[in-house]
Amino acid sequence: MRFLHRIYMPVLARSLASRRIVLVGAAGLILMTVIAVRLLGLEFLPKLEEGNLWIRATLPPTISLQEGNSYVNDMRKLIASRPEVESVVSQHGRPDDGTDAAGFFNAEFFAPLKPAKQWPDGEDKDELTSKLLANLQDRFPGVEFNFSQYLQDNVSEAVSGVKGENSIKLYGNDLQSLTDTANKIKIRPGHGAGHYRSRGFHLAWSADDSDRYRPRTSRALRLAPGDINTTIRTAIGGDSAGDLYEPGSDRHFPIIVRLAPQYRRSAEAIQNLRIGARVRTASRKCR
Repeated sequence: MRFLHRIYMPVLARSLASRRIVLVGAAGLILMTVIAVRLLGLEFLPKLEEGNLWIRATLPPTISLQEGNSYVNDMRKLIASRPEVESVVSQHGRPDDGTDAAGFFNAEFFAPLKPAKQWPDGEDKDELTSKLLANLQDRFPGVEFNFSQYLQDNVSEAVSGVKGENSIKLYGNDLQSLTDTANKIKIRPGHGAGHYRSRGFHLAWSADDSDRYRPRTSRALRLAPGDINTTIRTAIGGDSAGDLYEPGSDRHFPIIVRLAPQYRRSAEAIQNLRIGARVRTASRKCR
C-alpha cells in the first residue's frame, strides 16, 4: 500500500497541475474508441463455426415423393463428392411427428466437414460454399438452395420465424400482389453490405386461375371457376379420403385419391376431364 501510495500521489499531483493535457488525452482516447467501434463488423447474430453445412433445397411445390426422392439422392451424392465433406445425411419432406409442416418439396442435408488442415490449399468455407452452390444450381436448375449451419439454422428460425438471420414479412389478401411485391423488394447478392444470399418463401398460394378460363363458356355450361379448379386439383394432386392409422400407434397417413396416371399425364388428357355442373332448379311461388 505504501508503494502504491508513493506512485499514485505524484501522478495525481501532476495530473491536476496539467488538467488541459489530461482532458485532451481523454478526448483523444474517446475519439479513437468511436472510430474503432465504427470499423467493427456488424451482424444480427454472432456466428460460431460449427464445422458443418446445413443445406436446404426447395423443389417445385407440386413434386411427388417418388420424383423428389430421386433428386434428393442425386443432390446428396453431389454434396458428398466434395473432398471437404466427411459425410451427408438427407431429410426429405416432413418428420413423422408433424412438428415441421413441410411438404415433399422440402429437402435438408446435414454435411459434417473434415478438419480444415485436410482441405485443398488456400480454400476456406466461403469458397467451399460458393463452389458447392454453383455446382448445385448448375446441376439442378429451378431449385433454390440455402446454406447455413445446424445450430445456426435452428436459432435463426426461432428468432425470425424463417430459415434466415433476417426476414421481411408481407401480409395481404391478394397473394399474386404479395408475390410480385416480394420479388421487387427481394435483395440480391451484392446489393447490401455483409449480405450473401436472399430468397423468398411462399407460405400460401392461390389456386384460383379463373382468368385462364372463358367466362361466357363457363356460365353457359353452368360452371363456376371453383368447380373447374376443384376438379383439376383433385384429379392431379389428389384429395384426402380419410386417414389410415397404424395399429398400436398414433401414427396415421392420409389416404389420397386421384386419377390414374394416363388420365392426368398430359394437357390433352386434362382437357378431356369431365366436370360435374351444378343443377339449378327454379322455385315457383305458391299463392
